[in-house]
Amino acid sequence: MNASDHLDGLARALTAAGWPTPARYGNVPAVLLVFASGRSVGVSVKAGTGGVPWFVSSNQDPLRPCHDLAGTVVEIEARLGTSATLSVRPARRRVLGRLGKLRRPFG
Repeated sequence: MNASDHLDGLARALTAAGWPTPARYGNVPAVLLVFASGRSVGVSVKAGTGGVPWFVSSNQDPLRPCHDLAGTVVEIEARLGTSATLSVRPARRRVLGRLGKLRRPFG
């Protein structure tokens, strides 16, 4: 797998969680941007210890290994902050509700 493949997987996981994620694969290195409430996190892929690929932030802080998509989403949400996470939830609930994925407590 190359960096774009790993970033595509992360983009799918972030989109499912309700985050807008424009990709900039023409850049070197390839970058996935995550936006919320006037803040953003840029994510790229870098080889870690033993050649294991890791997601890293735009300031080269390691996030999580590329195989840990769920953990990476949580890490990105933490970096964007609580207010950004809360702002994305209503839209996510509307989308999931339309797809019939939300359980209605009273039938």
